[in-house]
Amino acid sequence: MSSLSSQNQQQRAHDVGRRNETTWSDIDKTRLYGIGSVMYSALTVALHPLTVAKIRRQVATNNNQTTFNSGSFFQNYYRGLSVVVSLAIPARIIYISTLEFTRELIDTNTRQFIFNPPPAMAAYEKQLQSLSPFVTPFSGGIAGGMAAVSSQAIIVPMDVISQKLMVMEDNYYRQKGSAMNVMKSIIAAEGYGGLFRGFGLSLFTSLPAGTIWWASYAGVKDQLNHYADPNYPMEAIPVIARQGFVQVTSAFSAALAASILTQPLDTIKTRMQVAKGKPVFFSPVAVAKELASTSGLFKGLLPRIGHMGVWGSVLSAAYEYLKFVSRKDYNT
Repeated sequence: MSSLSSQNQQQRAHDVGRRNETTWSDIDKTRLYGIGSVMYSALTVALHPLTVAKIRRQVATNNNQTTFNSGSFFQNYYRGLSVVVSLAIPARIIYISTLEFTRELIDTNTRQFIFNPPPAMAAYEKQLQSLSPFVTPFSGGIAGGMAAVSSQAIIVPMDVISQKLMVMEDNYYRQKGSAMNVMKSIIAAEGYGGLFRGFGLSLFTSLPAGTIWWASYAGVKDQLNHYADPNYPMEAIPVIARQGFVQVTSAFSAALAASILTQPLDTIKTRMQVAKGKPVFFSPVAVAKELASTSGLFKGLLPRIGHMGVWGSVLSAAYEYLKFVSRKDYNT
């Protein structure tokens, strides 16, 4: 009887804690995609220079400087922007849909299993319920990995074209620096498969990156969320400041973990995608050996942490707000 009471109390605590959260079924999808496309495009424009700096650092060698020799800031650090903006919107729609649907599905079913185990697992009821703090990072991690993989068919061609523009020599960029020229040259030299160079490695990279990011983000945020509660005894600190602290801390924790653990794979993928020549000459193993011999696997780590930290903090905060204003009961 006490076990049942404890189970019900934990379930009620979970329900109260999640009552103010926005789930996939709460969202007006048309509003989400409409507002989200505008918001994401604006963020992409604002943060694109960080992407350019990261990519140039990752592919830099002794004979290839990371700085530009000529041109304005806009001309140099907004290379490839049109490609990214046009292709990132459908990729983001696929990503968000997969992320939220999968996360809600896994979270709901996992909690149902923990708090209402089948008869065969009834003897392990207490042990199962002790796992409840891990449900949020678990569902977030699995959903994040699946979301990252699902959008790669659009992201990989976007990366291949935009990154080639980012690392072009200044003189060549002024003459041939358009997305259409780059795409035509890739298809002429390698066929349509050239647009998907590094696709397998991108899948292999995006799965752990997405899993680590969303598991870390969801886990840290779940542990800190009580600080953002208006009823938490910290009246001296405004609620909005506490919410900002939780958001930034969660995003930077996720960025730090994902950046460090997946940096070697990301560096190898980038070098393969921007290299000249047929893909057969640039296998992941060959590139890894070359980079490892020069301690280059972690080249560009700090820019990547900065990129993922800033981008993740801004994007996750914007996304949480976007979900809130996209609720079906918003302004009702």
